Amino acid sequence: MKTSKSSIAIIALAIVATAVAFVSCKKDNENNVNPKAYNVQQSIDFRQIEDKLTYLKDFKKKLTESKSDEAFNLEDAAWHLACLANLDFCKVNVEYNDFHFDTVEMQVNVMDGVVLLSDLNTAYEQMCSKIQQFKKGFTHENQNLYYINVSIGDEGNAKVAVMTSSNKASKDLEDHTWYFYSFYEAYMACYEFFTSDSTYLWNTTAKRELQRILNLYEHHDNGIPIPGGQTMCYFPTQYHVFKYPDYFDPYGSPFFEESRTFTAEASVGAIFILSNDDMCYGLDSYLGLGYDYLDDNSLCENEHPVNWIVGTVTQQFDGHRWPTSYHTLTVEYGQLITANPPGPNDD
Repeated sequence: MKTSKSSIAIIALAIVATAVAFVSCKKDNENNVNPKAYNVQQSIDFRQIEDKLTYLKDFKKKLTESKSDEAFNLEDAAWHLACLANLDFCKVNVEYNDFHFDTVEMQVNVMDGVVLLSDLNTAYEQMCSKIQQFKKGFTHENQNLYYINVSIGDEGNAKVAVMTSSNKASKDLEDHTWYFYSFYEAYMACYEFFTSDSTYLWNTTAKRELQRILNLYEHHDNGIPIPGGQTMCYFPTQYHVFKYPDYFDPYGSPFFEESRTFTAEASVGAIFILSNDDMCYGLDSYLGLGYDYLDDNSLCENEHPVNWIVGTVTQQFDGHRWPTSYHTLTVEYGQLITANPPGPNDD
């Protein structure tokens, strides 16, 4: 069959048009796929910041005034929010004898695994609003914000961990004496904390009492002046988790396989009750773990244990006939900072 020149021309034009359309579509797709080149800041090493107070005050000013395209990875964004929250809201140099633990949740805009400076400012304003709202719910005597930490998930789900201090009525503490200034005194007097008529179930009352007393003892052993005339707060630095089977007592432990943390074989129907001696050993051991780790792994000057968290786990280990139940001890550390003048929200 014979093809006319006009037909050939039409076919050629169609091929050219298709090619142009393909190239144009490909270019559009490339524009859509390529993410914006964010000005991601180098990861923060807080140990290299000599004057953290000045740095954070300057950062807060930049946060609220700047329109730059700076961006931060999730860990650095959370660290800045946590430090600003502690600086703005927290006091540690106040009298207290009890602790409370809560979590405030919020959403942070995360793009390509980073947080833009403008979105970080929005998150800061949201966090401040939620913390102020949280403070309105205080119901305990002399309740103060003691320590705040922040974590941001990959999807922008942020958790603001809030630790508050307060005063319990003295009648609730009649059986407890906890003003100690040395590890030895704490160990020798721990029987005052753990009374013979109390039942310490490993995953409820034992966990709760050990955590409470660990936090109260830390307050009176770290040399923080009370009162100080200035606002003092912590900046988070690091944390460590102590658990079976990583820590053993070469001198002997009342727990399974000489563990430094409570550990027992969870045979069928087993219920674990800790005696006064068990609780006393636990207090002694847990304090030693937290302080000894800091002695060997301090990141900065004036660093202290801030928050002691006792958790419970039941796990099947290879080679064990029965599952193993044990305590985990998480110790969060922070650098003590004196804010002068006091933070803007320290009412």
